[in-house]
Amino acid sequence: MQRENPCSPTFLMIGCQRCGTTWTDAALREHPEVFLPEAKQSYFFDRNYEKGIDWYLERFQGSEGYKAIGEVATGYCLLESIPLMHQNFPDIQLMMVMRNPIHRAYSNYQARKVESGWTSFANALEREPDLLTRGEYIDQLEMLFKYYSRDQVLPLFYEELNRDDEKYLKSILNFLNVDSKIRSNLYGQRKNAAMFPALRRQLHRVGLKPAVNLISKSPIGVFVRKRRKVKGATYAKMDEATFVSLQKHFHPFNNRLAKFLNRDLSHWDRN
Repeated sequence: MQRENPCSPTFLMIGCQRCGTTWTDAALREHPEVFLPEAKQSYFFDRNYEKGIDWYLERFQGSEGYKAIGEVATGYCLLESIPLMHQNFPDIQLMMVMRNPIHRAYSNYQARKVESGWTSFANALEREPDLLTRGEYIDQLEMLFKYYSRDQVLPLFYEELNRDDEKYLKSILNFLNVDSKIRSNLYGQRKNAAMFPALRRQLHRVGLKPAVNLISKSPIGVFVRKRRKVKGATYAKMDEATFVSLQKHFHPFNNRLAKFLNRDLSHWDRN
């Protein structure tokens, strides 16, 4: 059970991968009433649970006095993570952001293809079932609401971040009950690990991938992010047969999600 500890987290952003969580993490770090650990993710509930709750709570030392204390961790929406999360933090606030699952899977492929040695998107889908299951959001939400009440969970959508990042962030700040009038320096910027895709691949091959972080924090990084925010992603077009196959796969999941949230998601089946 959750310990009586002033440094315990009060919120978690539990997913999903490639849905703008890096941008949200960076924006929340700017807010004077919000505390996030130095590292973006501890992977506690999905990979490191055997290290124990005391190990996890060490991430939040020094958070006394903050109104909102949390972590952005994209694996905590996984079905096996949710019961463990509830066992330790039954009263926590949760945020889960979703994206067109086809676009999410393709973005995840682009971000991981060098490290994973995938020769194509179709090859990646054959070798890594996680690319599909991560986008089956309704299964994750149904598991969440088995353990948590609806007022504890804020569903979010990546398209809302792209359309109006200020409104998107304010909805999060209001949910966390912190000052939503404080402006973020990240408005109008993209911030993710694939910001410099070609350079990232080259640096990975020669063992210098951390250098991307230095570029990202520089004025050049700010300029590139703002350009990418306007122009959008620059990935090569997906193979049509793969796209049609993914449409068929995700359609029933999207339908269930739309009914569950009472939200029109029909555009996910078209583009």
